[in-house]
Amino acid sequence: MRVLAGLLLVLWLLGGLALTLQPAHPLPGQVVDDNLIPFRTLAIYWNNLGSEFWLRNLFGNVLLLLPLGLLGPIALPALDRWWRVALVALLFSATIELIQLAVPDRSADIDDVIVNVTGALVGYALLATLRVFRTAT
Repeated sequence: MRVLAGLLLVLWLLGGLALTLQPAHPLPGQVVDDNLIPFRTLAIYWNNLGSEFWLRNLFGNVLLLLPLGLLGPIALPALDRWWRVALVALLFSATIELIQLAVPDRSADIDDVIVNVTGALVGYALLATLRVFRTAT
């Protein structure tokens, strides 16, 4: 199970890197400038809940690292603590954002890091819940 979880996690993360590190071709109004102010972009999401672009961006950022929390502790037992998952997610996400500074039509955004780490922790919570149900049966 550990090998399968590791393989799935690596494939997911590589796919995520391919999506997040290629030049974007945004439509007018879809460009987001670099943002170092926490929750600024999230406020834009909140104020534009009807926008497919913003919803796709929000949920894409949640889903990007959700498998890290869900599969990471299975693949790497050292990740079997929520704070370790959060730390790895923080480092991975911050690295992506820093690289995006050099990618055309991409932006670095602290809110992406916040949402990515949240996604990893949601994955961890799902795994913990599944483990509780598994041991209860």
